[in-house]
Amino acid sequence: MSETRNIVVLGASFGGLGAAHYIARHVLPKLAQAKGAKYVLHLLDPSTHFWWHIGAPRELVSVKKMPHSKYFLPIVDAFKQYPQLKDSIVFHHGTATNVNLEGRTITFTPHESSATETLPYYALVIATGVKSPTPVTTLHGDHHISIKALEEMNSKLVNAKEVIIGGGGPVAVETAGEIGAHSKGKARITLVAGGKKLLPVLNESRSKQVQKLLEKVGVTVLYETKVTGTSETSDGKTEVQLSNGKTMTADVYIPAVGVQPNTQFLPKSILKAGSGWVNANPLTLRVDSAGPLVYAVGDVANADKGGALLMQASLPVFGANFAHDVLKNAGVGSVPAERSYKRNDGETQLVPVGPKLGVGAFNGWSMPGFAVSMFKGKDYMAAQIDKTYLGGIVAKA
Repeated sequence: MSETRNIVVLGASFGGLGAAHYIARHVLPKLAQAKGAKYVLHLLDPSTHFWWHIGAPRELVSVKKMPHSKYFLPIVDAFKQYPQLKDSIVFHHGTATNVNLEGRTITFTPHESSATETLPYYALVIATGVKSPTPVTTLHGDHHISIKALEEMNSKLVNAKEVIIGGGGPVAVETAGEIGAHSKGKARITLVAGGKKLLPVLNESRSKQVQKLLEKVGVTVLYETKVTGTSETSDGKTEVQLSNGKTMTADVYIPAVGVQPNTQFLPKSILKAGSGWVNANPLTLRVDSAGPLVYAVGDVANADKGGALLMQASLPVFGANFAHDVLKNAGVGSVPAERSYKRNDGETQLVPVGPKLGVGAFNGWSMPGFAVSMFKGKDYMAAQIDKTYLGGIVAKA
């Protein structure tokens, strides 16, 4: 009787989907030759749908322009392209609550259940991603939560006269730009930025340029000011308390200040000291402190500055090292050479300000506004959705 060896991928967003596709495409077919063991790929995620939340800044303004059917896609359907593996790929709709490194098990709570289940793992890939302060910009559990939040935000913005966005990073800037372009002067929009400039990744010149573009669509920027608290008023508005001691009142307040890693269920021994990020080896993406055959990919690994663009370089490195380790242990197939990830902190960021304006750089080289608009501002890179959703990003081993 053969042993079942579970390969568990925690998370099915950008990093998790890419990792699972690599395994399904390049590793499972070779493992099928193994004698005495059956390998099964398990995906666990709180949502049944993958969300292309790169487009969130425009979705929160208009889901008519950014329909749910195009930007929320069933995770299970992404793996129908592997009919030969239909008995070797399992999706679990649930939330991980514990990882036992010694026993090599995952405990999770299935969706809409109070009971827990335990899943033993032979190999583990941590790809749980990050969470923003609001479900209009990242998933907060099942995708229906974000769909509802987006539709409610669309309704609120129709008649909003005062809009405040907290944050100075790309999501905050893009959100302010989209609301400004959409409202066409009907709303007063304030961007409350904690730093001395917008978009910390970009240089001073580009930061000043993006401020001018925001001003063109009616956005005012407050620098070196942070939102310290909010409260709802009796008439349904939001009172926003600021670090300078002042308060502002808004019809709509959108927090876009940073993200937190989804790692609260993981042992602290595999997290970076003083943070919630997984302590992945920055070269191999193995989690050395977690024992053999444990990896971290995507934003949660903290091997780079994060984001979908950088995963195009990191996911193939993970895949090669995963395949090297697992195939070597199984004694089947041609074992690929190990690879090292080379972190690239070059000035790379594309930030649309509405559908027609934008600022960007790629490895320090400026990108003209029309190029940012064409590549990202037009539809927030919808043409790239299938590459991620269907695994094109890891088409080659």
